Amino acid sequence: MKRCAGIAAGLLVATTALAQVPEEAALRRFMLAYTSHAPGASVELRVDRRAAEPGKGYVALTANRSTPGGQKEQLSLLLDPETRLVSVGFAFPLNAPDPPVTPATLPAFAEQVLPGVLQQMLGTRLRVAWPAIPMRPSGVVSLLAQMSTGYGNAPVPLALSADARVLVLGPTWPLDRDPRAVRREMLKDAPIQWSPGPASAPLQLVEFSDYQCPACKRGWADVKRVLERMGDKVRHGLVNYPLVSNHPWAFRAAVAGLCVGQQDEALVLALKEEMYRLQSTLTPSTVDDAAFAFVTQRGLNEAAFRACYLKDPAIDRVHAQMGLAQRMGVMGTPTYFVNGEMINLADTETAVARLNAILAAGGVPEKAAAGLRR
Repeated sequence: MKRCAGIAAGLLVATTALAQVPEEAALRRFMLAYTSHAPGASVELRVDRRAAEPGKGYVALTANRSTPGGQKEQLSLLLDPETRLVSVGFAFPLNAPDPPVTPATLPAFAEQVLPGVLQQMLGTRLRVAWPAIPMRPSGVVSLLAQMSTGYGNAPVPLALSADARVLVLGPTWPLDRDPRAVRREMLKDAPIQWSPGPASAPLQLVEFSDYQCPACKRGWADVKRVLERMGDKVRHGLVNYPLVSNHPWAFRAAVAGLCVGQQDEALVLALKEEMYRLQSTLTPSTVDDAAFAFVTQRGLNEAAFRACYLKDPAIDRVHAQMGLAQRMGVMGTPTYFVNGEMINLADTETAVARLNAILAAGGVPEKAAAGLRR
């Protein structure tokens, strides 16, 4: 299923070599676990750029994942061979700085030059801050930018090569840990809006979506079919990821959903379906009316809703949800995870079979990963 794209479209660095890297097998395993489960999937790696200077070494790669069914996905990787950390996302080629950057000038480059580059590429304002804690010399520097949403700022992870030639928009991961386990840790105590149902359900299905996203509207039917089939074995949770650069009223709808949930969590999905019903006609100037009309129709306390809607606590919570999506490596909406594993729900039978396999493996997807070709 086609998804609504995130804040960037992939721009890849120019290929300079096809040489293998010692970490190739580990990178393939990582990428198969990082992307959505598909039996028989394979990953091909291409080296785009590398630097071997001690303390400044890195490898920039393109990972092409394909499935027997013809699905293809491309992601960019920025690997620090010394720390064995890998950043995953979209790569942007950067022109060689003149004069070349040094360890002493790299912080100023990150804070003063990168924001302009990112705004030109993404059409979105971002502020980049150099880490306050001193770091040892490294070939890749993990950074945290702040992206303007129109209501404040949401955190966006970045990674920059030490020579300022490669920038990856995306989070950084330990290469030698299964990303499904890391994602489960991220989701523990995360700002998720859980739907009514058993909190002790062995399968936790977390949906990252956007009220204004047409693909999310279509995908919601897939989610409901899977939930109906799995019954009380699955608990459903919602995380707002409004794609503010493309969807101008999605953020306000996300805040409305949080405020409705404060009064009655059972009505969050009803609001979701109402927003989907009105999706083609809503505008930034009419979404407020739609939200207040829902509050009135459902007999909620309008004064309490008004005290919550577009106020700092609710706005901060949506920003926190957006930050969670970024840390999880969500590249577009909708994106679904079950117990930390990314999953495609478009084919109900395949999805249900996978959920039952995870269930049989004690709820741990890594133990139900047989059939993946490496």
